[in-house]
Amino acid sequence: MTLPRLDNDCIYYIIKFSQYNRSTLFNFLLVNRFWCKVTVPLLYTNPFSPTLKSKSKILIVKTFLLCLNEEEKKYLIKQDNVCNMKIFFQNNNLKPTFEYPKYIKYLSKSLIYNIIDFWFKKQKIDTCNLLKVAFYHMFLRQSDQIKELGIVSDIFDENIFDINYINTFINISNLTTLQLHYSRVIEHEIFSKFLQKFVEYCKNIKQISLEQFEQDYHLYEISSIINNQYKLKEFDYYLHTVDKLFSNIIFDSLEYQKDSLVSLKLHNITFEKLILQSIIKLYNLKSFEMDSFYNMTSEFCEIFEFASFKLKRLIIRNKFCDNDITTKIIKYLGLTLKILKIKYITNDIMEKLVQYNNLDLDTLDIEYTNHNLLILHYLKNLKVKNLNLFLDSYLDDEIFFIKLAESLSETTSHISFINRKFLNMNILSNFLNNCHNYLISLNFKWKCGLGHLKVILNYIKKKNNNNLKYLRIGDKNIDWNVEELEILRQIKEKGVKLTQFIDNYKEYDYSYSD
Repeated sequence: MTLPRLDNDCIYYIIKFSQYNRSTLFNFLLVNRFWCKVTVPLLYTNPFSPTLKSKSKILIVKTFLLCLNEEEKKYLIKQDNVCNMKIFFQNNNLKPTFEYPKYIKYLSKSLIYNIIDFWFKKQKIDTCNLLKVAFYHMFLRQSDQIKELGIVSDIFDENIFDINYINTFINISNLTTLQLHYSRVIEHEIFSKFLQKFVEYCKNIKQISLEQFEQDYHLYEISSIINNQYKLKEFDYYLHTVDKLFSNIIFDSLEYQKDSLVSLKLHNITFEKLILQSIIKLYNLKSFEMDSFYNMTSEFCEIFEFASFKLKRLIIRNKFCDNDITTKIIKYLGLTLKILKIKYITNDIMEKLVQYNNLDLDTLDIEYTNHNLLILHYLKNLKVKNLNLFLDSYLDDEIFFIKLAESLSETTSHISFINRKFLNMNILSNFLNNCHNYLISLNFKWKCGLGHLKVILNYIKKKNNNNLKYLRIGDKNIDWNVEELEILRQIKEKGVKLTQFIDNYKEYDYSYSD
């Protein structure tokens, strides 16, 4: 008996269900013409995925090179002594089957640059920024579905971008995320006209990230973009100068978004009274990050006492900030905090955290960079549920991990080790042997090998621990060998679920979306 044929709608939903599994989507391309036609738009929604393997990175660049129009090819060939693209176009003159760029919705500046740089490296050619310019010219020309755009000001080369192009081709009305980077001073009319497109056509941007190497250019256009959004949720402001701002216009414009703005990140800001007075009016703010700030005084800290918002998350990273300033910021903003992250932690800061009786933290993130074991004993009194440790040192320090285990409050049920290197297997064993048995989740940014898995299984058995529910590790989808799979099976039999590591794991998700 012949099986009934699936109709096209069913096939579409089957394929769409696998849209985040690129390897499966590549297999769908080979089924038949209809499956291929449905799959390609899903594959090219986010072609510069961070999970791309080396072969795929090379393939994606070659594919987009074939999609360049004659103007873009001539732009590269004209400067062939720099980018060596003439031979490629001579040897590859086939037209692509699909208009791949028109399906793009996500354009990350860092991912695009990394993949193009990787391609040049494999061709044994010096990296050529001209190709990045040509690619952006093509993406902005062909795609009218872009939702997330990361772009650098210096791609607007006047040899290929002009006013007519800006007016005619660029459609960014669907944009929800804008990441704008000033890599050098751009004063020309083309870039200004490009920014005006956002003012005119983008009303639903939820997140804006602004990175400036120069302060005093195009601030009016940026301010107008902020003002014109219906519900801006997140604003990130990164400066690469340490001078006072030439104008407070950016912070003034944020006041227009006080009904909706929930996340504010500031990097390298030199604080002034007017800036802080604008910030405290953002009454919906839930997350505030201050990174490498300057000119913060005790008097300025007191302005936070009159903040109209109730923070859930506060992040402070400042190597040169006085301990008293850090603790005063926490004092005035800490009443409603659930998540606190501090870099460059000290005894004085930890002591103050314990003394602040109004603190009711669920999560504490510590970037541990100094060699002071005395800090650890304060953990017993903080009684947080989630402890996230960012460790670049101490990874081979057995005493540190024993002290850490002994200092954990019994309320700390989730612990994350976020470091660049593997934790030594014996050190992990010493930590778990000295730790209480109330842990619900163990979280490791790195892959667990056979030895690590055995240590974790022994911890469960030895402590008769029925509390551990989650083991979160980096890259859980790798190919495990037979021995590792057997240990994993035994761990799962104890009621522990193996899941993907969540960077900066927290029990509460403050994603700030509607």
